[in-house]
Amino acid sequence: MKIRIKDNSIRLRLTKTDVDDLRNKHVVACRTVISKKKLFQYELRILKDATKISAAFGNGKITLTLSPEIAHVLTETNEITVKGEQNNGSNEKLSLLIEKDLQCLDETEEDQSDMYDNPNSAC
Repeated sequence: MKIRIKDNSIRLRLTKTDVDDLRNKHVVACRTVISKKKLFQYELRILKDATKISAAFGNGKITLTLSPEIAHVLTETNEITVKGEQNNGSNEKLSLLIEKDLQCLDETEEDQSDMYDNPNSAC
């Protein structure tokens, strides 16, 4: 799973394995070790009582949660993207986007074997 944070938006990109883990384990989690005492974590969870996509932050971890219905769209259909937004106390809402990670169309050194086929044929 990859994360991209820009201004008031959080975007997660999921590989095939991530989608399988979300379907079967109801959670996908990643972490980056900054130093022995500094850890950045992010996760995506399905919560049975959730009604939408939401985000929370605490103890160095960003947690995005999905309702089972929204998770079903991502894990059981050909849809590539689910999105939502939440109030964050500012004039601009927090945009939340979760999508399947597609193979790049241009040259890359990145291993793309666990990514989804890209339906586009050109950039």
